[in-house]
Amino acid sequence: MSRDAYRVGVEIDLSELAVRLKTEAMRLISELSRQGYSGQDLADRVSAGLMDLSDRPIQDAARGASSESFNLGRNLGAQDSAAEITQVIRTEVLDGNTCPPCARLDGEIRQMNTPEYFADMPPNHCDGRDQCRGFYMYIAGGANA
Repeated sequence: MSRDAYRVGVEIDLSELAVRLKTEAMRLISELSRQGYSGQDLADRVSAGLMDLSDRPIQDAARGASSESFNLGRNLGAQDSAAEITQVIRTEVLDGNTCPPCARLDGEIRQMNTPEYFADMPPNHCDGRDQCRGFYMYIAGGANA
């Protein structure tokens, strides 16, 4: 996956947050207008309502972007050394709350840059997708684990 593809992924995440904020603002405006609020009082209440929103979606998006960026950055670095790296091991060592699909892939060995390598690259197959903490360990020289 290219760096441009990662940038697009981050833009999509930000776009989803913008849509959420816009949707909530419109809901608040409609609800508060029906209750008789207008002008600055309406604006203040909408602002307060938006400030009271949970930041959980923002935290989840940041966590997911960090995890995926970590894996993608490792992959880009590995591509620079692809001549020396022949195999990878999928590992879930960072996560005590591993989902079943990731648990099945834990310890699996893949050949570098094969279709299976890209298909099984974390967070692919993960039930938690953005919450995945799995990663590939890169093995130089084709040594078996």
